Amino acid sequence: MKKAALIIFAVAILGAIGAVKAQKQPATSAGLNAPGTSSMSQNMTSNNNGATASTNYKDGTFTGNAADTPYGTVQIAAVISGGKITDIKFLQMPFEEGHSQEITAYAEPYLKQTAIEKQNPQNLDFVTGATSTSYGFQESLQAALNQAANS
Repeated sequence: MKKAALIIFAVAILGAIGAVKAQKQPATSAGLNAPGTSSMSQNMTSNNNGATASTNYKDGTFTGNAADTPYGTVQIAAVISGGKITDIKFLQMPFEEGHSQEITAYAEPYLKQTAIEKQNPQNLDFVTGATSTSYGFQESLQAALNQAANS
């Protein structure tokens, strides 16, 4: 019995380590760089701390596409000033269920902060427990930045 519990515990630890490693890798989502959309890597430069700054974004507020997730629709608007993301406005976020409201309340400030810090949707830190919402945020932000780059 103790052996079985030890094996289950070891498998759980290895699974958690694998999940953390997978989450730290750059996330991609279907459609983010689909044919006909510009790749943001062409518009990004790195600085010494790994953050990126845009070079070709027009100033203004750009609304990303609505991204459907299993928990609801995610849509944001990116505010660009001086060619950089300076603010994120949440237009639609999952909120229909009580648990979704809690996750959204927790995820919004973190997603906003990481988007402003990283300046690149492909390098966002996802929110644990809100992976689908994070993917939707990333997709909508990419669409907003594509508009800012192409304006």
